[in-house]
Amino acid sequence: MKNDFIAAISQLCSERGISRDVVIQAIEAALISAYKRNFGPGQNIVARIDQDTGEARVFAQKQVVEEVQDSRLEISLVEANKVLPEAKVGDIVEFEMTPKDFGRIAAQTAKQVVTQRL
Repeated sequence: MKNDFIAAISQLCSERGISRDVVIQAIEAALISAYKRNFGPGQNIVARIDQDTGEARVFAQKQVVEEVQDSRLEISLVEANKVLPEAKVGDIVEFEMTPKDFGRIAAQTAKQVVTQRL
């Protein structure tokens, strides 16, 4: 299915004369929206699509701070160093948050983006 996803993106780009990057960015933005709608807002979420495999992954970004005020947006330096030993205050640390059924959500979202926005 993932190769079919990439093939569909390539075909869309060719048919409509749209840059592949533009299509991928539109789908990633829609995936962020879909993730927040299905799993809750309040986090800094980034979606990425592997342009070779079509795999969609979601990451929560947290800023490294000395003292955590909002655990949805921040992580302490001590905790960040457990994940990323070279992290320092001010850095952004990413945590993968891709749900198990996100491939299905990604496919549905991509279809909606293609039919509505592009």
